[in-house]
Amino acid sequence: MTRFASFALALAAGAIALPAAAAESPPASVSAADPEGMARVLRFAGYPAKVVTDDYGDPEIETEFSGWGGSIMFYGCDEDTHLGCDSIELRVGFDREEPMTLDLLNEVASSRYIAAFLDDDGDPWVNWDIITGNGEGIPAPVFMQSVNEFAGGVEYAADLVFAEETEKGVDLDDPAQRPDETI
Repeated sequence: MTRFASFALALAAGAIALPAAAAESPPASVSAADPEGMARVLRFAGYPAKVVTDDYGDPEIETEFSGWGGSIMFYGCDEDTHLGCDSIELRVGFDREEPMTLDLLNEVASSRYIAAFLDDDGDPWVNWDIITGNGEGIPAPVFMQSVNEFAGGVEYAADLVFAEETEKGVDLDDPAQRPDETI
């Protein structure tokens, strides 16, 4: 059973459980206006999720996608209170030994659920934006399907980004042998 299907079944079971148990269940929907609720949904689905504050004062969730360190950045937040955010960006950066070529970047960006760009050092970043609105949000299973698809895109990107290292015998499945993440 996929992580998404397991999550959907568990969420449905939690919705019909006793009130005390339901209080511990994740919310049925997620919104960028509720970073802690989003983090609870991620944790319930097996992702690490720590809510922190970014350099601008907006919420950020530190997490992982396919074992690669990443974050969820919050946008559309009130400039003064940093509340009422309406969208998020899933983000992972990779630190290569050599700057990445544009041809390889285009190949990475061919994945359906990621966008890609190079930073000033030629290191690739992959990201994906999701509009949740700042009210009721989107159904949690739809959110998790998006997160899982992005995680698959991150795995695809990492395989391409570090193909040269893999050819040199580096095992990307071994965290001790992985290059550092940019984040």
